Amino acid sequence: MKLRLILKTTSKKDKEVSIKFNIAPSKHSGFINFINMALNQNKPVIITFEKISKSGERQESKLVGTFKFEGKDDPGLKQLEEEIDEKEKKRKKQHQKRVQT
Repeated sequence: MKLRLILKTTSKKDKEVSIKFNIAPSKHSGFINFINMALNQNKPVIITFEKISKSGERQESKLVGTFKFEGKDDPGLKQLEEEIDEKEKKRKKQHQKRVQT
């Protein structure tokens, strides 16, 4: 399964513009947990950017945004969460089998 974060906006001429960021499988569970927490607690989410130089120096961007998640398909979110949990359990079982052998 692939999971993507898609950001959408419209241009001055009302043309839809979007950008897609893939979310690594190792981050699926954490990402879904974060979204569920934000939905359940009805708290705003702050988005910022961080610039990391080649030397490892970190600098926070001057851009910031705040928004709230809205659930449009709660059963679908639950199903996605269950699929990710099931996949994670299978991965852990396979890892344990390899370690034991």
